Amino acid sequence: MTTTAGSSPDAESVALARAARVLQRVSSSEPWQESDDGLREAIVGLEMLARLAAAQSAKYLAEVAARGLPGRHGHARLSHWLRSAAPGIGRGQAAAQARRAEALYREPISADLGPTREAMLAGEVRPEQVDVLVSTVEALSPPVVPAEAIDAETRAEAQAFLLREATVFDASQLRRLATHVRLRLDPDADDRLREDEQARDRARCLTLVTESSGMVHLAGSLTPECGAALSTAIDAWSAPQPAADGTLDSRSAAQRRHDALQLVAQGVITEPDLLPTTHGSPYRVVVTVPHETLAAALESREAGAGPATAPALLPDGTALSALSLEVRSCDAEVVPVLVDAVGNPLDVGDAQYAFPTRQRTAITVRDRGCTYPGCGAPAPWCDVHHIVPFSRGGPTSVRNGTLLCGRHHRHVHALARSAAPMTAALVDGQVVWGTGSPVNGAGGSGSGSGSGSGSGSGDEPAMTRAHRAVDGLVRRWLSRLRC
Repeated sequence: MTTTAGSSPDAESVALARAARVLQRVSSSEPWQESDDGLREAIVGLEMLARLAAAQSAKYLAEVAARGLPGRHGHARLSHWLRSAAPGIGRGQAAAQARRAEALYREPISADLGPTREAMLAGEVRPEQVDVLVSTVEALSPPVVPAEAIDAETRAEAQAFLLREATVFDASQLRRLATHVRLRLDPDADDRLREDEQARDRARCLTLVTESSGMVHLAGSLTPECGAALSTAIDAWSAPQPAADGTLDSRSAAQRRHDALQLVAQGVITEPDLLPTTHGSPYRVVVTVPHETLAAALESREAGAGPATAPALLPDGTALSALSLEVRSCDAEVVPVLVDAVGNPLDVGDAQYAFPTRQRTAITVRDRGCTYPGCGAPAPWCDVHHIVPFSRGGPTSVRNGTLLCGRHHRHVHALARSAAPMTAALVDGQVVWGTGSPVNGAGGSGSGSGSGSGSGSGDEPAMTRAHRAVDGLVRRWLSRLRC
């Protein structure tokens, strides 16, 4: 067996023993027998088991390569041997597993990856996070950068830093943070970016092939600029579109993107000026209120009772629940219209609620997507939600607005009526969600108790804290260079 240099046998043994206990528990019971907390513990344990399985797979694949089994069985690559030994594994997945095993155990860079191996064998990081760590250490090592540019101590610090952050960030977030670290430490980063951009420009392509069935197969590689433009156009049309009665959109995400691409193309052909935009108000809700209802509401208020309510009506006459009206109205222009007994308008009020285009743009730049913990749906699919409700005096402002996708926007409004409402606060430029009363109000300097952007470093959001830690790493690196 390949020696696990840099790994801790004790940590690995403890992790494997934990995995054995998880297997014993889930195999001796049925899910319906578990409490809510029991189900959560089982899922967390199975997730740990998947991490440990990936770690052992990498270790064993490295031994396969060390013994030369792929060549003895006629395979040019370790990934080809893996696919023959375990049919059903896709090319991409097999290549990723083989690449991970060789980098961790067999390539020259493996000598520097001891902490990452140890963390993986202990189940502390996911395989996707390991790939980020491996690629970052490689990018900071010769021959990618000159040996005298970044010293071994700085590389070790960067690896230890990213391992700590892997307990806070998922693979996608960790990759962004690792890119920030690499660009701060690599003295030739800008030159490499320029070369990469030129290479991407040369590799751009797009093909449309009509198959015998009449369906058209689309494939290609888009430059980042083209991809961003296309994604923006498609996202504007591909958000789920529930029916007026609340029935969920039955289309898959892939089908919605297909339909969006068709609408974008047809819009360019027929009327370019009518292409959709995600700025401004996504809804205009016209609420019709009979004057008898308004009079009854005034009488009930004078009597000390709660205001009278009537179903809100969409223009097609479909009735909306109070919850649906709240969700639609939160990021909409709400135009109250007072009508007489036969529906003739008597008065039209001023528009309320709507976040102006500049405010929505600022909120989108800050939040980037749905801020509900664990979501992150893209900004074009989101509404702007009043953190402190408009009905309770919350202003329509950047500090009092945040992006929520349709599902979580409705969820937050639904919980507002419960004993444990979801609340949010703007903490150091990031929206932090929790339960209970808002901390210091919207835009305060406190922190919610949820699992959004918090990190365990006081009230400072995780990414803000991480970037400050990178600044410290860079200062220490520069001080060593000056010595």
